[in-house]
Amino acid sequence: MTTLQYFCSDCCITKNYFSAFKSTPGKCKRVRTIFTNEQLARLEEEFARQQYMVGTERFLLASSLHLTEAQVKVWFQNRRIKWRKQSIEQQKASLAKQGIATACSHPDSSTQERGAPQKPAEAKDQMSQN
Repeated sequence: MTTLQYFCSDCCITKNYFSAFKSTPGKCKRVRTIFTNEQLARLEEEFARQQYMVGTERFLLASSLHLTEAQVKVWFQNRRIKWRKQSIEQQKASLAKQGIATACSHPDSSTQERGAPQKPAEAKDQMSQN
């Protein structure tokens, strides 16, 4: 089971009563949550079903995973960011692949007709022909 820990200068005792950890005065620090494989599998499953988890659904999911609603909310926020980054990378890769495939699929098309830069020797030859 994953738990959320806070270290505060006022008490030097965490929410889980681990007094071995102390923080600097005046600052509270949240310790990174480490999810179990089962929790991650369920969160991923829910994310695949729907990317936004709100209200009662979030409460029920958090309860069933023994997490807080805040932990579930933040996990979904972070997962959406990761999903967006992955989507952008896939789009870039797809466009790059299409660009290469397009150039390869038309070997007899002239690059000069599309306004591509010419090699210096080609430009010199064209100037002498005009």
